[in-house]
Amino acid sequence: FFQLSQEKILKIMNMVKNKEVSIEGALHLAQKEVYAEKDSQDSLTGSQFNFSIYKYKHYRWQKRILQIDFNTKTIFNIEKGIIKKQFPFSQVKACEDTERRRFSIVFHGRQDYELEAVSLEDKRKIAYLLSRVIQSNSYKRPAESCSGRPAECDVIHEGLLDLQQNTFTSTEWVK
Repeated sequence: FFQLSQEKILKIMNMVKNKEVSIEGALHLAQKEVYAEKDSQDSLTGSQFNFSIYKYKHYRWQKRILQIDFNTKTIFNIEKGIIKKQFPFSQVKACEDTERRRFSIVFHGRQDYELEAVSLEDKRKIAYLLSRVIQSNSYKRPAESCSGRPAECDVIHEGLLDLQQNTFTSTEWVK
């Protein structure tokens, strides 16, 4: 309730005062407003974010630009204005937080990408954006996240598996 602006809180309180809505209804309305605000803030589609980072290469830290592009659903590693590497969102597996400003991006079928942010604030923003990427990957089917090629997945077991899709956000495999 306190996440809303004072104006919206007063509006909802006046609705209760004028008996337009019950207290439970007001709480429901306030909750609905909070979720609507979060959804509008979280819509990253069409956004592009650039961060100055350092990549460890040839025994020294080299300055790069990490671009997270929600238009093309790709992460770019840019060095001196030239795109050196590009990683589709579907290959992002995890983001591991290491000491101070360092972090690693873990990919399906690729080597981990160890980076260092310029500031802790940038590191937090990058981690948040990567968590959104990973979250969007979790809604896809597991075969899609591995680009349709099982050889690129981390673990392959022999035997038959049945896909059980009972839950909305997770996928269970049953032997």
